[in-house]
Amino acid sequence: MTRQQSAIIKGIAILLMMLYHLPCISTIPGIDDSVYPTLARACHPIQYFLMISGYGLYLAYKNGRITWSYLLKRSVRLYISFWLVLLVFVFGIGTLLYPERFPLSWDYALTNLVGLRWDYCQFTWVILPYILMTFCSPVLFLFMDRMGNTMSLISGILLYLITGWLISRHYNLLMNPPFLNLLHLITLTIMTFLSVILGAVMARIMLSGHKLTWAKLEGKNLLIILVLIVLFIVRCQIETSAVTFIFISIVVWLVLHLRLPQPVSRVFESLGDKSMMMWFLHGFLAVQMFSEYVALLRWPLVIWIVWVIICYGIACLLMPVSNRIAKSLRIL
Repeated sequence: MTRQQSAIIKGIAILLMMLYHLPCISTIPGIDDSVYPTLARACHPIQYFLMISGYGLYLAYKNGRITWSYLLKRSVRLYISFWLVLLVFVFGIGTLLYPERFPLSWDYALTNLVGLRWDYCQFTWVILPYILMTFCSPVLFLFMDRMGNTMSLISGILLYLITGWLISRHYNLLMNPPFLNLLHLITLTIMTFLSVILGAVMARIMLSGHKLTWAKLEGKNLLIILVLIVLFIVRCQIETSAVTFIFISIVVWLVLHLRLPQPVSRVFESLGDKSMMMWFLHGFLAVQMFSEYVALLRWPLVIWIVWVIICYGIACLLMPVSNRIAKSLRIL
């Protein structure tokens, strides 16, 4: 998988994430409540990001670059982007326009800054589990090297199914506490492992000298897109999340065969490069702050497109600032 391909997959993932969260703009008129839950079954944006992370982290691990310093720098870069968005849209614009939505007491501010709470934006719940996963990754990859691909996948699937079963039985305890407690953190972190393992297995296949793609399918864009559409429709009909990892793996494998025109490829690459900043931005902008104005656009597709464009534009402004801060701290 090339850097270009990973950026394209992240670009697709951020578009799916914003589609997945579209019903959170609760004032959209004329929406059938059954539509979005059905569409949401085929989105799974976080799993794509985790899979790409697993691929990149495993390559770094095999190249001897995974150290505590490396992992700490990755975590700080993520926090810099997150804190920059908080500074502008919570502690700045948010408290001025909507003080009731963004309380500034010390406990709220500090716990939200770290990721122990997500009162300011519910979409930031994954920050701390993601960081914990990255610090667990050397141990995870060590076990993978010893167990091999098949046993690693079986172990990851079992962990995924067990945590899914526990969540289905004890949702309020494990997934909906008032703040991120230890049990919640452990559950969410374990849930990330399977997607990371899938990405690492792809890296292991590539490093073993085998291709990740099938030569006869490469460049067959129309066929691939038709298969992706059928796959999307089929996934929308399946209620259980137990098959999510299969769906994600097939989608990523198919996307690797696409040979997109350069302008289209550049659009998805640019979206992918700014996906982390857009991830943080989209919840604050349309859900927490301006949902009543966004909903005036009426049509969900128009709302989604405008939402994407605005988040992308602001990400273009904030990313250089984030990178400059990271560079000044010598972590870029």
